[in-house]
Amino acid sequence: MNQPDSTENLSYDPHSRDLSPEYAYDLYQNLRSKCPVSHDDKYGGYWTLSRYEDVRAAAMDHETYSSTGGVYVPPVSDNRFPPIDYDPPEHEGFRKLIAPLTSAKAAKQMEPAIQATVDRLVDAFIDAGQVELVEALSVPVPLDVITQLYDLGPQQAQEIREYSLEFLEHASDEQGRAVIDRVCAYWVSVFEQRRAEPGDDFISELLRINEDLGVNDETLANMMFILTYAGHDSTALGLSNVLLYLAEHPEAQQRLIDDPKLIPMAIDEILRYETPLHWFPRLLTKAASLAGQQMAEGQRIILLYASANRDASVFENPDEVVIDRKPNRHLAFGAGIHSCPGMPLAKAEIRIVVQTLLDRIPGFRVAGEIERTDPLEGGGRHLGVRKLPVKW
Repeated sequence: MNQPDSTENLSYDPHSRDLSPEYAYDLYQNLRSKCPVSHDDKYGGYWTLSRYEDVRAAAMDHETYSSTGGVYVPPVSDNRFPPIDYDPPEHEGFRKLIAPLTSAKAAKQMEPAIQATVDRLVDAFIDAGQVELVEALSVPVPLDVITQLYDLGPQQAQEIREYSLEFLEHASDEQGRAVIDRVCAYWVSVFEQRRAEPGDDFISELLRINEDLGVNDETLANMMFILTYAGHDSTALGLSNVLLYLAEHPEAQQRLIDDPKLIPMAIDEILRYETPLHWFPRLLTKAASLAGQQMAEGQRIILLYASANRDASVFENPDEVVIDRKPNRHLAFGAGIHSCPGMPLAKAEIRIVVQTLLDRIPGFRVAGEIERTDPLEGGGRHLGVRKLPVKW
């Protein structure tokens, strides 16, 4: 495998076939130390920020670093996906629309349903003494939770998973555009059905709230695409990263069994260490200067959140998991107005899964070949585990 360039001409290519997790983190270290604001001419040209201070500052400054340029480099669709592709004032309206799904209150209300889902799934494999955790738990939990919120059935849940995997594979080519168009047409048909037969579910509530905002169905469908795709797959990635670490570190499991109050801190720390979504782009609304580099208005910027989360100037021993790290100002969920809206729900799901497994199958450990995203998937952004066989 190629090694990261050690020259002054370092750059980050999200579509490099060399972009294994190990290569990526080695490259990030080189970027932070030698070229923290790097440029590449590929894909129409873009800058990459790799140090924590710069990444966080840019994420917080939505007036200079706009989100209106799309979430991929290069763009995969002319569609704009609310709320992630919108700046104020439109952004606030979209966040209001999705609040019933994404608020801390909504996550708290969902906890009994999440626990019931996790218990049902664990019941199905606990007597076998072994299981592949991604297929049996990491994917089904967030998928089941989100389809319960939408009041969709098992067939629709399977279809959501299939189109998400298809999009992940083709996020950087024309087929990705076709997936988006097909799925958005499906959501428009769901809207028509729910208007005719409204229920007590997130989609019906979204349509009720939208009566005041007046967002058109095509835009709402784009929002449903990104919420559903990211809302289950990103959580599955984060959950699988946490479970892999625990399966490989029995001492960490035992510490959490002895002191369950540490579980939320441990989850935050593992997500810092193995960030599920490595970067998001921005678009410069005016010229800016960083680390001696002059960046022009209209240029695209990649914010390397995963690199920022390993910055030694912020995190002592950044390449180690410190279960009780405090403070832990990681950027695994982003920062600023575009921080992940589903963070409370994702954290609740991961916490409940971890607590349940430590209670019911303590000492679970790797028992077979692990399959990770290698190279990073989804346009060079997604890091996670696709296969995690364990036994207990």
